[in-house]
Amino acid sequence: MPSDTAPAEPWRLVLEKARALTGFTDEDCRVLQDASESLRPFGTQIATGFYDTLYAFPATAAVFKKLNQDRGERERTLRLWFESLVSGRYDDRFWTWHWLVGLIHVQHQVEHVFVVSMFGRLQTLLTAHAFEIFEEASAERVIQAFLRVTNCLAALAVEGYHQEYLNAVRECGLKEPVLNRMVAMEVQKKIQHYHRLLGPYPVS
Repeated sequence: MPSDTAPAEPWRLVLEKARALTGFTDEDCRVLQDASESLRPFGTQIATGFYDTLYAFPATAAVFKKLNQDRGERERTLRLWFESLVSGRYDDRFWTWHWLVGLIHVQHQVEHVFVVSMFGRLQTLLTAHAFEIFEEASAERVIQAFLRVTNCLAALAVEGYHQEYLNAVRECGLKEPVLNRMVAMEVQKKIQHYHRLLGPYPVS
């Protein structure tokens, strides 16, 4: 059993920040729990729509071709994941697994633009079905709860990569402050380049 002085799992610290910034609360869990039985049957349609998008885009279709993955198995896995997602019951195992899922995407060189965009696609698919199932006020509560929890998951996926990238850099012997200075210098060059190219930011 972990001691009281043991460092918290990295996902726990990230989730704490994500919950505060997205507004995700236990009430959202209760909303999804109440809606779960109505939402679960749409898992198959959502999985089909999700993979229709991925297989229609050459860059993401190439990922599945490279991994030689069966689409039917991918859809089955997504359907089961969707059912767990709309259950509204999130324990430590749930959050730990989603932290690892973000790292698995990195392992297979899945770009973060794909991961984050597909969270958005999933949200769009759920929104359409929620208005089919529920009265408007209930649909809005379910959608808001779903948006908040999936935004937390997107934050875990992105930050998981960032932290493990920094860990890898440290293991290679490069000091993090040195890396940060190098990155800051390169970013500043880019900002100056685009400022010259575009002029002041159009605030009005």
